[in-house]
Amino acid sequence: MNTEIRRIEEMSMNAHPSLNTVYYDGWQLRFAGGYTYRANSVNMLYPSTLPAADKIRCCEKIYSHQNLPTVFKITPLSCDLDSALAESDYSIVTKTNIMVMDIPQMNTDGLCSVVTNNINENWQSNYCLLNGISEDSIPLAKKMQGNILNQTLCAVLSCNNEIVACGLCVIENEYAGLYGIAVSEQHRRKGYGQDICASLISKAARYGAKKAYLQVVDENTNAIELYKKLGFKDKYQYWYRVKALS
Repeated sequence: MNTEIRRIEEMSMNAHPSLNTVYYDGWQLRFAGGYTYRANSVNMLYPSTLPAADKIRCCEKIYSHQNLPTVFKITPLSCDLDSALAESDYSIVTKTNIMVMDIPQMNTDGLCSVVTNNINENWQSNYCLLNGISEDSIPLAKKMQGNILNQTLCAVLSCNNEIVACGLCVIENEYAGLYGIAVSEQHRRKGYGQDICASLISKAARYGAKKAYLQVVDENTNAIELYKKLGFKDKYQYWYRVKALS
């Protein structure tokens, strides 16, 4: 199981690339101007040899120098560090579920989403709007998306000439990762989110994807219910340990 977890974590970092990375004794310290914990956190995927307490202090110095809070991403690969961080006044933030499914033969009749192969300016604008990305973070979000090197699929769904839903898929090693699935508030519970997901997954299958994965915040029960209907199952959970700037 740990092998697949590490694989998904690596693909997740590739699909949401940071702007700078420091490699430190098996840890990756990611930086992207503070936009998202995923791209501004310490990721621990590989064996480590140095004392953990010393490494934590070093990470704190590096993030403080960038005027960023120190954030550690805790997965089943790094749970042994969780108690040490808790004792050092790190708080738990954003418990998130990773869900995975085998991609079945899908009936695409009736799907309304438009899927294109490449990220473009128009799609990015809709993505940022529907995902509620702040004005200050939009340039960072666009730059990071432009740094994705694997095959991307971009989906939008229109209703009465208005873009009401969107999503991103990044394909790597026969996995299709779904990101930023969003539906405008006034158009929710109409099946648009399911349409976006099914459209992306079916198109990803044509590119050779055999499995799909996504991340959903533990509190988002409506989205979890939708993803289970599509066939996704819980794989593992992660969370962040955060220490505010002093």
